[in-house]
Amino acid sequence: MKQEDDFVVCRCENVYYSELLNIMENGANNSRELKLKSRAGMGFCASRTCGPLLERLTGDQHEDSPGYIHLKSQPPIRTISMKELSGEGDT
Repeated sequence: MKQEDDFVVCRCENVYYSELLNIMENGANNSRELKLKSRAGMGFCASRTCGPLLERLTGDQHEDSPGYIHLKSQPPIRTISMKELSGEGDT
């Protein structure tokens, strides 16, 4: 149930703050687990927008233990035609 003060954390996957809090109450204890259970950070921007908030919510932003894997951002990919891929257009 969305509250009046609720807001969208992940615009790509339409994940609300209240959903993240609910998932954390049900046992997610790090940002990677929160990402996997909510899909926040799995959209087109690859967690560049919501990733820092996910890490801040779970306290993972300064975690340096070898068992923790930081959320990684990747540049967005673009489509490429088969002609470009084959190199036919490069003559």
